[in-house]
Amino acid sequence: MAASIAWTACVIQFHGDPSIQGVYVAFYLVMAYGVTKVFGQLSAQFFGVGLRSDVYERKNLAGAQFIAAFTLATGIVFGGSLWGEADPLSDAEGGWWIPAGFFLMGWGTLVLATALYLWREPGSFRQQIRQERDTALAWSTALYVVSTATIIFEGVAGDFWGWRHGILGMGTIVLMLVWHELIIYGASRMAPSRMMRALEQSMYIGLAAAVWLLNRMLDRFYTGG
Repeated sequence: MAASIAWTACVIQFHGDPSIQGVYVAFYLVMAYGVTKVFGQLSAQFFGVGLRSDVYERKNLAGAQFIAAFTLATGIVFGGSLWGEADPLSDAEGGWWIPAGFFLMGWGTLVLATALYLWREPGSFRQQIRQERDTALAWSTALYVVSTATIIFEGVAGDFWGWRHGILGMGTIVLMLVWHELIIYGASRMAPSRMMRALEQSMYIGLAAAVWLLNRMLDRFYTGG
């Protein structure tokens, strides 16, 4: 929670819209806390892990790892939605609904990507985390969730050049992540585990590079560069 709020404060200070000043800074920090709490900590129970039941009461480290990663990933996406100007072509101020809209698109992609990852993992994620307390699985999932959030960050960050720009970027990320999961699922049936993990890691690098290039091209197109 602290890291997510600190990340949002850093984005506002150095990369946010110039109109975010004074009381609006406090407004967005409070929003960051609420969004990270509800969409991060509490929504992790969608995947079968509860903050109170598994972490506070049972002291389950594996559950804490997953919830912490999903919380931080949510904070990364929310901070990214505040990155850039709401209307870079004029002096007009945007509105809180613009970053909120991009956050919801980004967070929805994060949930979909996490669900696809857990769907292709063998066994029951809920059972392995809650009953077996598999910290290795929790750590692997945590790395995937945070890595995915950094990719999604590229889609929601930047100046607002229109909804088509953001929707196109987010839609592309969704398709890439779905395709990525389908490839990994097929590889797990035809190749050894080590080869599957190597392919998975290379796809992380490829996806990050492709999203970065796509956003640079879109930025140059909309700015006329």
